[in-house]
Amino acid sequence: MKKLTIVVLVALLISAASYANHSWSTYHWARTTTSFNLTIINSTTSDWDVYVGQAVSDWSGSQSLNMIEDPISDDTSNKTRRRCNGPAGQVRICNLAYGQTGWLGIAGISIDTNGHITTGYTKLNDTYFSQFYYDTPEWKQSVTCQELGHNVGLGHQDEDFNNTSLLSCMDYQDPPFEYPNAHDIEQLDTIYGHTDMYDSYVTDDGAGGGGGGGGCNAPPGKGCNKGETPGHNGDIGWGISLGRRGQSETFMRIDPDGIRHIVHVTWAIGY
Repeated sequence: MKKLTIVVLVALLISAASYANHSWSTYHWARTTTSFNLTIINSTTSDWDVYVGQAVSDWSGSQSLNMIEDPISDDTSNKTRRRCNGPAGQVRICNLAYGQTGWLGIAGISIDTNGHITTGYTKLNDTYFSQFYYDTPEWKQSVTCQELGHNVGLGHQDEDFNNTSLLSCMDYQDPPFEYPNAHDIEQLDTIYGHTDMYDSYVTDDGAGGGGGGGGCNAPPGKGCNKGETPGHNGDIGWGISLGRRGQSETFMRIDPDGIRHIVHVTWAIGY
């Protein structure tokens, strides 16, 4: 009986670990409906289109969320991609050689005073993705998937590169995994398992949305597009560091009107 009890306990612990909550704090888009369409403005160059399209399709596997690429806004100018400003109620994703910043990708969201996401953006740093180590479909797909996951309120399932792979883009592994797994989708449905009093995303009739974008107009390697000296987590243009775990770090900047801008940073290995 004692042996059976131990086996059952181990099984329960494994199950609990596998289905732990990995939402990103309480951040989520406000909706008045049980499911919603979130517009993704794809400002990446054509070589990234396949990765963006795959990630958008994968995250749309949720019953609560449907990501839709904007078929009209296709501005890929250097100015737009450098700033990568997410319009109110939407998400913009960009790539550019942002310089030797130390980061592979960042995901930024703006939070209104009620705690709801009002805009988001993702940046993919070609300075690193053009290097031999990161210039692979696996790395590009995984980081694209992960950063868009952060834009809708997901955190990481695991941040230890040495742990057994959870087969999820929200898990830090080397080599990385390119797609969300079933638990990621379940977590999204849990996050969006309630409705709110208003819409913070742009609806089909143009309503909803709010707050300013959290983009950056600094040149490569400068201001909010610069990296930080290893071992120091001071203000680097994103606000103050809320802490770093492994290759993951989060920053916050608060505007005078109370709008918070949160940035999740995926640092390159070894940085």
